[in-house]
Amino acid sequence: MRANDLLVLGDEELKLYAPVEHEANFQYQEIFEHECYDQFSLSERPTIVDVGANIGLFTVFAKRQWPSASILAFEPVPRTADYLCRNIELHGLTGVRVVREAIGERVEDTSFVHYPNMPGNSTRYPEDKELQVSVVRQRHPDWDVTAQYEPEYLTVPVRRLESYLSGLAHIDLMKVDVEGAELEVLRGIADDQWDRIDNVVMEVQDLHGRMAEIRSCWRRAASAARSSRPRWSTRRS
Repeated sequence: MRANDLLVLGDEELKLYAPVEHEANFQYQEIFEHECYDQFSLSERPTIVDVGANIGLFTVFAKRQWPSASILAFEPVPRTADYLCRNIELHGLTGVRVVREAIGERVEDTSFVHYPNMPGNSTRYPEDKELQVSVVRQRHPDWDVTAQYEPEYLTVPVRRLESYLSGLAHIDLMKVDVEGAELEVLRGIADDQWDRIDNVVMEVQDLHGRMAEIRSCWRRAASAARSSRPRWSTRRS
């Protein structure tokens, strides 16, 4: 944690603990100003699964939209999960459970790259960040991009989402933002669990044919659920 990490974001002056101000401002604009998740009509007391919760901006947004929501939030990077917990406490949020694990296809411990200066980009797949790094260099020639993406190497536990969904009767919304591990998240859900999920929203970086594979996964999920559920929404990163 750093000193003076309590920020005030946006016109509504949202208070939030964050390790990096420019990244927190970007996420705030994406979620609160551009309303990238403001497309769902959920029940009064929805169950929401947040895979890749980061420092908690989506969690704060969701609890504002649906104050009685129950949220299961996954964040594997210890430092980032600490910020998530501090922001839950700062806003007095109830009904939020934080799980300090990554979600994937297999139960394992895996290597993970954390970028302390760009923590929202932390990933199991650092090689996929090369395109993003080149774009950042073009857009911000005055930045020391090498320092921005200085890595810290971690080992984090990975669990299948199946084990957590087994205790939930219904999931109104599942949000996935996992920096390249989207398919692993989906493959960690059992076939007989898809009919419990109403809506899925994902951020996808379409590399290595990833979007086509995700569409194939959607078709299998719909077939397993034997219905039009879940309803899918994707955003390319």
